[in-house]
Amino acid sequence: MAIHPLIEQDKDYIISLRRWFHSHPELSMKEFETAKRIEKELNAIGILARRVGGTGVLGVLKGRKGPGRRVVLRADTDALPIQDEKTVPYASQCPGVMHACGHDAHTAALLGAARALKKLEDSLSGEIGFVFQPGEEYGKGAVLFLQDGALEGADRSFGVHMQSNLPVGQVAMNLGAENASVDHFTIRIHGRSAHVSTPELGADALYAAAQIVTALQGLVGRLKSPTDPALIGVGVLRSGEGYNIVAREAVIEGTVRCFSEETRAMINGKIADTARGVAALYNTTAEIETESFTRALINDARVYAETAPLVEKVVGRGNLVVKELSLGGDDMAEIMAVVPGVYAFVGSGSEAVPGSRLAHHTPGFDIDERCLTIAASLYVESALFWLKQRT
Repeated sequence: MAIHPLIEQDKDYIISLRRWFHSHPELSMKEFETAKRIEKELNAIGILARRVGGTGVLGVLKGRKGPGRRVVLRADTDALPIQDEKTVPYASQCPGVMHACGHDAHTAALLGAARALKKLEDSLSGEIGFVFQPGEEYGKGAVLFLQDGALEGADRSFGVHMQSNLPVGQVAMNLGAENASVDHFTIRIHGRSAHVSTPELGADALYAAAQIVTALQGLVGRLKSPTDPALIGVGVLRSGEGYNIVAREAVIEGTVRCFSEETRAMINGKIADTARGVAALYNTTAEIETESFTRALINDARVYAETAPLVEKVVGRGNLVVKELSLGGDDMAEIMAVVPGVYAFVGSGSEAVPGSRLAHHTPGFDIDERCLTIAASLYVESALFWLKQRT
């Protein structure tokens, strides 16, 4: 393993930052204290920082050797509405909120990389944008940087994500797709109340909703190729005023996950068609709302070819592994759709740290902090490589 020397020097600094962020988690789009701490650290380093969208932070470092390429390095900053069950000194101090997905580690690693790259600015041409993005968990943050214009003209983008089912010392990255698109749909069924003994006098929204939930599963199974992964998941079906009353309203909430934009458009369209068609059969009506969180995360082929040797430089040959396709989403995909880039999943699990092998989004989640210097080194090495390139 070849941790960058400047990162190795700052190992304790990066760990201390991660523990501060871990003990002070904030929910999506409410990362106010997190943003203040990021700004404080960037200012102390000597990097100009400004807010984007309220709780996002953009730091900009310009090399002193003149103009050149523009590189974007991204970390997400938000936490989750989960109670931290760990008994460690850096456990969450905010009841019901914790960093259960590693965003505290991403933020600390990027700040460590910023400090290292600032020390090298005399030898750099071009510009580095440090994107500290809020709201990843609900697909709200990346679009703010796009709307702001903060990424215009950038040549390359790079991000990391901790991966608990991968051991420390390995990095997973694919040539092509890694994570699915994420859409959230809400279907409201409007019917008419009646006594259950006279159903013909009403219009049963609950029954119609149940039939819609069943029908939706056939869209994935029968209207697309089995070799094109996709998922329709229904997590909410809410209805009814009483056991002996025909339900006048019902609400269905679910999600669509895909890797193809064509499949994504087809499935979302068919969900609306299915809901309206089934609802009409039972004299009810359906109202459909769809919210897009992010497109599929797909690594650029050319950027992957450039980055793979850099990953192996840090973790050693043989420790860059193929990432399993995930139907989970990440709105780094929105940045990569505009700025060619790759997303690397850094192994953070080990037997030495209780909780580091647990699944993400669970109450005992933790990391083996040796992954921090790996992530920070990947940020540094990718930025240094791309800034040296002229085309």
